[in-house]
Amino acid sequence: MSDFEARIEAERRRSAGSTPAARRPADWAAIAERVEALLTATAAEFDRRGIAALPVLGYPPPGVRSRLTGRRPTVVAHRRPVPGLFSLDHAGRPFLERDPFPARQIWLRTSHPGRARTLEAAVLRAGLTPDTLILDEGPPIPLDPDEAARNGRLGGRFDITADGTLLVYPAADAPPIPLVEALTAAVTGGGGTHP
Repeated sequence: MSDFEARIEAERRRSAGSTPAARRPADWAAIAERVEALLTATAAEFDRRGIAALPVLGYPPPGVRSRLTGRRPTVVAHRRPVPGLFSLDHAGRPFLERDPFPARQIWLRTSHPGRARTLEAAVLRAGLTPDTLILDEGPPIPLDPDEAARNGRLGGRFDITADGTLLVYPAADAPPIPLVEALTAAVTGGGGTHP
């Protein structure tokens, strides 16, 4: 079992028997740290497998519904990060699986300077400029149920267990899985990007 597989298994064990914490106040700082740790682990696994994709934390503008919380952030709260997926398609074109953004916006929206530099380098390697639009295309990532119903792609909802594990429900009748596993499946399963 690889380190990454061991981490996924640990996430499963953490969530076993836990009660969702939807009714208690969320510790947003802890949630952000948890997501960042999972995305970092996913990025490392992508590198190990040679997958041309990088999970990122983005900061949506006010009024855009968060895929992590399902809420529309206020002007103050919009600095809370939400997960997204940056990748390169088979033609080497970058995309962010959300609304189209210029590449420069993606660099500014990432949560860590090192991640921003990595994304910038990937865009430049693809022969693009900072003003190139990142297309809304590519493999699916977990979406809210309404959006999934509209476009027929992978859908689900996010949840937080009592011990802080971040989960996503990939389908209404499917059990929850760790967020890191869902992000990995987004680029290694059907419709994923491969080198």
